[in-house]
Amino acid sequence: MRHFFLLLISGLAMYGVWQLTSPLIRQNATKTISKHAYRLFIFIGLLLLLLIAAYYTPALHLL
Repeated sequence: MRHFFLLLISGLAMYGVWQLTSPLIRQNATKTISKHAYRLFIFIGLLLLLLIAAYYTPALHLL
């Protein structure tokens, strides 16, 4: 539940910062984000797959 609140607060803060920036900066940021969106989705998908793998595999007994 703590993580949900952290994500909610950070999302609201990012929205506020986005609204306070100038339209020119927003336009440049939108171009940059759309340019790199494919790589970001692949990276996020890889992280989710690793999270699922970590959840379903048991811990290794090294000692």
